Amino acid sequence: MTGNTRRWTLLALALIVTACGSNTTTATPTPTASASPSVAPSPSASAQYGGLPDPKQRILLGTYINLAGQPNTETAIQQRESAMGRRYDLELTYYNWNDPFPDAGEATIAAHGRTPLMTWYGPGKDASDHRTLAEVNDGSDDGWITEQAKAIKAFGHRIYLRLMPEMNGNWYHGFSGDPSAYIKAWQRIHRLFAQAGASNVTWVWCPNFGPADWDQYYPGNGYVDVIGVDGFSNLQYGYQTFEQMFRPFFTHFAGRKPLMVVETATNSGKGDEAAGIGSAASFINGMRSYLKDTAGPEYGVIGVCWFDTNNTDGIDWRVDQTPASWQAWLALARDPYFGGHGS
Repeated sequence: MTGNTRRWTLLALALIVTACGSNTTTATPTPTASASPSVAPSPSASAQYGGLPDPKQRILLGTYINLAGQPNTETAIQQRESAMGRRYDLELTYYNWNDPFPDAGEATIAAHGRTPLMTWYGPGKDASDHRTLAEVNDGSDDGWITEQAKAIKAFGHRIYLRLMPEMNGNWYHGFSGDPSAYIKAWQRIHRLFAQAGASNVTWVWCPNFGPADWDQYYPGNGYVDVIGVDGFSNLQYGYQTFEQMFRPFFTHFAGRKPLMVVETATNSGKGDEAAGIGSAASFINGMRSYLKDTAGPEYGVIGVCWFDTNNTDGIDWRVDQTPASWQAWLALARDPYFGGHGS
């Protein structure tokens, strides 16, 4: 996981925080150029592929898991699922711009009945990478993008593709800070996928919950299937409840597209009532009730994913960081509204 030092500095000013990860390191292929795509927007993938739940009835539950002491992600997630008595609906994966995908990780996810929620970072994700979106927008990467699109088509299973997320922050310099270049790149990639026939992609546009300049980066309804959002309640920058973090975003985008919380967690542990810090258990309980009673049925939130790790940047985001938080998580995971089957 990279880029968090830059991220924390920015978010401390606004008492907001987010996090992300990378679990893939592969050789860098050489992009090849091809002719520019046509300018017509492609049809919505969700309209032809389906699979989104009715948030008045239930929502999807997802995870990213990376736990110290576990040999691999699949072992960790199966232990969680065994304790919960159900499978996760979604599982997050992460790829840099030149990482080939999908790989064996996505095949394992699909084989175990989950749907991959794949993050694909744009050029210039890390400080050492000086590239920008210019190489996408001038057509230099068309061949590479088409190759990736064909690989996803050949994969054959549904994939939620979270392309170039958290663009409204300043921690990913290559695809942040230039809304017009971002929108142009998103639309170009979307068209190339459509031309390759990758209709098994559900496109997830995902800013951070702050700063609130979201609309500047929005590619347009014809290029987005799900509007996602990331946000973390980190004690270093001020505790916030789930509702406090996400309600402004939900109310702003309600009715435009289905909504999803792609990354969230808290590290508040047992909390500190005197200091106004809620516990991790109260955060999870509040998340459960707010999504079930308000955000799902009223604002169209169709899913939530927890960043379940104590092995990333030394921060404990686990659902079981305390016994009480674990019991709160089990109650949420077993709730039929989140796809569970009761206690």
